[in-house]
Amino acid sequence: MTRTKTLRANPNESFLCASCGLGVTPIQYGGQHRNHCPHCLSSVHMDIKAGDRRSSCRGIMEPISIYGQKNREWSLVHKCSECSTIRTNRIAADDNEFLLVTMAVEPMMSLPFPSKTILSELKQMSINKGSEYVLE
Repeated sequence: MTRTKTLRANPNESFLCASCGLGVTPIQYGGQHRNHCPHCLSSVHMDIKAGDRRSSCRGIMEPISIYGQKNREWSLVHKCSECSTIRTNRIAADDNEFLLVTMAVEPMMSLPFPSKTILSELKQMSINKGSEYVLE
């Protein structure tokens, strides 16, 4: 199956987010191409290989996680709501910081063990080592 490569004349032109419906403007700084909405962090499944715009899926790529790369940059992990493809995208300077931080701390909100257990152990370790920073 072949597709034409160009879907928009300018890959950095403004568009409406397919997920939240808000307007998305080109990146002003901190990146070259806008590939997700800075408001809801969603994207559209457009690529087979990064930048080729040849996927026929066009499902909503929902942000499911973030991760820190070796170079200390953060990337979003997206999963397609239609075909379940998983892709990563670098965050942009104007991305919704509240959503990014929420995604970063969300795993800590559902620990597989009681949080009081780890806090008690940390407090005891701090006391045993004579730390001036004792958890209360």
